[in-house]
Amino acid sequence: MSSLNFFKIFLLFLVIEANIPNRFAEGACATVRRTIHVVNNLTPDTPQLDVHCYSKNDDFTNITLSIGEEFKWTFCSNVLPTTLYACHLWWFPKEKSFDAYKERLFKWTTENLYWIAKPDGIYFADGNHVQNPEKKFDWEG
Repeated sequence: MSSLNFFKIFLLFLVIEANIPNRFAEGACATVRRTIHVVNNLTPDTPQLDVHCYSKNDDFTNITLSIGEEFKWTFCSNVLPTTLYACHLWWFPKEKSFDAYKERLFKWTTENLYWIAKPDGIYFADGNHVQNPEKKFDWEG
């Protein structure tokens, strides 16, 4: 492929990325639709879980989850791998901030991604392994 053709393709991707908003009308998505789930699987009779998740374009203000509740949102990833969502979880007096979704080429194989708060830390599972989540982070504080 000539360098001129490569440059034209690259420019086309830049134009598409600049003109496609991160959120589309309900049901329409030019890329893969993903759903992030944040689940409170903490010990009963303890403080509730406070959650704040956000991206460059979205800010889900503080949400309080009781035991067994989940907060979820669905989005369309960007055409170029630039989609990023971060979350901050508080379980008094403990807390943890982390990237809940960071787009990488060919990394995610399912549409549902789960972050599960447990007494000993934060666990992650994709839709294929939700019964066996993997511990990713310890609580801080």
